[in-house]
Amino acid sequence: MIGHGISMPVTYDRQFIVVSHIYTTGPAFQLTDYLRQRAREVIFIGHPFSYATDTRSFLRIYRQGVLVEERKFWRWRGPDLFFYLKDVLLTFWWVMPRAHQAVFVGIDNLNACTGYLLQRLVLVQTLIFYTIDYIPQRFANFWLNRVYHWLDRTAIKKSHRVWNLSPVMVDEREKRGVAIQYRTKQITVPIGTVMGDINNVKVEKNSHTVVFLGHLRPGQGVDRLLEAIKLVEKVVPSVRTIIIGGGSAEESLRTMAETLGLSQVHFTGLVEQFSEVLRLLGQASIAVAPYVDDESTYTRFTDPGKPKDYLACGLPVVITRVPHVAQEIADRRCGLVVDDTPEALADAIIRLLSDNQLRQEFRTNALRMAADYTWDQVFDEAFSWTL
Repeated sequence: MIGHGISMPVTYDRQFIVVSHIYTTGPAFQLTDYLRQRAREVIFIGHPFSYATDTRSFLRIYRQGVLVEERKFWRWRGPDLFFYLKDVLLTFWWVMPRAHQAVFVGIDNLNACTGYLLQRLVLVQTLIFYTIDYIPQRFANFWLNRVYHWLDRTAIKKSHRVWNLSPVMVDEREKRGVAIQYRTKQITVPIGTVMGDINNVKVEKNSHTVVFLGHLRPGQGVDRLLEAIKLVEKVVPSVRTIIIGGGSAEESLRTMAETLGLSQVHFTGLVEQFSEVLRLLGQASIAVAPYVDDESTYTRFTDPGKPKDYLACGLPVVITRVPHVAQEIADRRCGLVVDDTPEALADAIIRLLSDNQLRQEFRTNALRMAADYTWDQVFDEAFSWTL
């Protein structure tokens, strides 16, 4: 667990380069915000995934916290392989004339390996491999999966420090051939929290609103949640559900909700402004993270973001026993950990909706846990082990 923060902000008289593949906001944006308030110069390069609405890669340069340059590449189409090749070449194009003994943070193994090549050109002094997710079976194609793990092993070997969202990643890598000698350079840098005015939102004592936040795609368990809500309605007819997020499964989930006759389920679609996400979370009384419990889910090996967002809003959490953070949520009495079934989800939701006192206890504990994981504390500690 991250400890309480340092009273005065840490500063770094260094140039930092952050390169990440992106879909919505996440750790890359939080790291950039953290650094631009503390570092001499920050270069942030974002490469959208092929399924993003806007596929234009971007370059942003901050000096002393001020945005001094911004560029965007043109929209890109084609197979994922061409996307990744474009990303590597574009990173070189933007970094080479600007880098000076930089600290390079490559968020995922491809970007970290790109940073290693720039290090060989003496443009990068310190290389950090920031692992947001690690998936043993990343690709169905045997050879693509081998390339993925080769890039991962290479990034670990060549980096000065490896930041993992979850300690589970170290064990899984060693099962797949990463030498135990590299364990000492890997540290856990969990997802952080954003604490703010949302903590002052007053949830109605008898509110019966359930919320889900996330990318609507297979593996997130939203279909199970909808089935659970159908069961909850039989006991708590006033239950209302907000589904925040968009994705490839959105239309099928909307159809499923209509088929089940769930008239009080509201889909927001993709919400781009995090302030609006926080406002919507503040309307709820409990939040659900119904991750699917199967061997292919990457959530088992990482630290997902939505539980931390829930905690920062003081929301009691109903979570399946899939990610590593679920155990801490149970230990600190911030929510209920359940099996991955609609019946188990429904029972937990009904229990919380029916017990105002338990909900309030979990809400208080959730805010305390969230306060131990602010992004400032997370990155202060990470860099104390790195630089």
